[in-house]
Amino acid sequence: MLCTNYIMFPIHIKFQIREVKKIKIGSNVLTLSKYKMAVGTILITMLFVAFVLVAPVVAEGQADFQNVGVDKAYDMITSGSFPNLVILDVRNQSEYNLGHLYGAVLIPYYKLETRIGELEDYVDDEIIVYCKSGYRSQLACEILVDHGFTKVYNTLGGIKAWIEADYPIYTTYHYVTVDVVDEEILLQIEPLLLHQTGCTSCAQNQTCPSGNVSINVQSTVLEQEENHTVILLTYEVNGTTFEVTVARTLLWSYEELTDEVNRTASFVSEEITAEDVSMQFYSLSYMVQHVEYNLTVYTNLTPLNSETYNTSFTIMSYAPAGTSEVTSFESVEFNSSVTLSQQYGILGKVAKEIGKVYEKSDDETLASLAQGYYLMEGEAKGLSKLVEKQLQEYNRIILKSSAFLSDQDVWACLSGIITCLLTLVTIPQIMAACYLCVQVYACIPACFTIFGTWWCVLCIAAGIIGCLWCAHLFAVFPYSCYVAGQCLGLW
Repeated sequence: MLCTNYIMFPIHIKFQIREVKKIKIGSNVLTLSKYKMAVGTILITMLFVAFVLVAPVVAEGQADFQNVGVDKAYDMITSGSFPNLVILDVRNQSEYNLGHLYGAVLIPYYKLETRIGELEDYVDDEIIVYCKSGYRSQLACEILVDHGFTKVYNTLGGIKAWIEADYPIYTTYHYVTVDVVDEEILLQIEPLLLHQTGCTSCAQNQTCPSGNVSINVQSTVLEQEENHTVILLTYEVNGTTFEVTVARTLLWSYEELTDEVNRTASFVSEEITAEDVSMQFYSLSYMVQHVEYNLTVYTNLTPLNSETYNTSFTIMSYAPAGTSEVTSFESVEFNSSVTLSQQYGILGKVAKEIGKVYEKSDDETLASLAQGYYLMEGEAKGLSKLVEKQLQEYNRIILKSSAFLSDQDVWACLSGIITCLLTLVTIPQIMAACYLCVQVYACIPACFTIFGTWWCVLCIAAGIIGCLWCAHLFAVFPYSCYVAGQCLGLW
């Protein structure tokens, strides 16, 4: 039911211009055009009376909710005029974790009926309700009104409109685009949830089957030299056997040891052969062990020819000493071609700007993330100079680059993500509804064949968040996927 303030009757008025005729009524003479105007006035008056008389009846019979734009909602939240105001987020948990209004209470709209008691102290207080774009919040408003809440406000356009109006949200997930124009670096930083991929979900009461996948992996060293290794990997998945040959050649290495920090780097060529198919790529790894933090950079490079890389994918992860209260992920897309050294220099600039975003936050937890990104900035710039000076032969142009910056150890998450995907593939409903799960599941053979390289992560990272976000909507959500989502900070 779509609630409105007034009831309008479908009255259609059609005017036609014809020859003017005179009509005599008693001593009064009216032209036909004036007669029509009089009739139109009467109809408009009737319409006005319908507004005035019908509206109070509805108001007395049942409280209604109001639709408000994000500007009005922001004014209500920040004015201080409503001390007991409630901001109610009715999206899903994973959506909430990607970003939400400051101070928002999360109750997914499909749980609102059963959790309505949590709001019983605010029956006569202002409640601003929002979702992603406005549909679920409208349904939630109807539920609240049906339970007697008297001051309910539906936010038109949802959190998407809120963000587009440049109002602040709490988030540790950002989407960054990089453009290089006349040697000037242009960055655009947006909340990642604006680029969130949706899906089709099953019914709330649907049950989904579960199952286990059997995997056996064996590794045999065929060649072993100082800078060159050839390994045969044999793995069996549910009775089907696969054989893959992995040839790794160390092309460059670097080491820096001091009392406070150890820095190591390597550049490796890898060739993967399975049956009659072979592919080559390069990987650069850079590791920093500091007394106060650890930092890891992995880059996978797919060559186009001897002078150009076709694609590059990088993950830079920072882990401070001790534990972190929150997890942050920053997705970076380059719209311009850059060299390998330029890529690291630009990622340093991205880290700096992200650090500024967190530092400006009034939330202490978010503000605490800034220092880590400033440290990433310094290490990325140092790596840029190192590549420029010592890896000139491979400091080539990259046509398409992308990256993740995170304060989470991504490799520690990888095994849990793989276990989750192997479970999801046994649930046909999820695989049918969540196309991103099909996409990332296809990455698994690469994970087992080249587990120490970036090909696996490059493939999975493209869709794992969207896959988990979709899969968790199902009634039966595998525990292994819950663990994987925790590692990624989704819930």
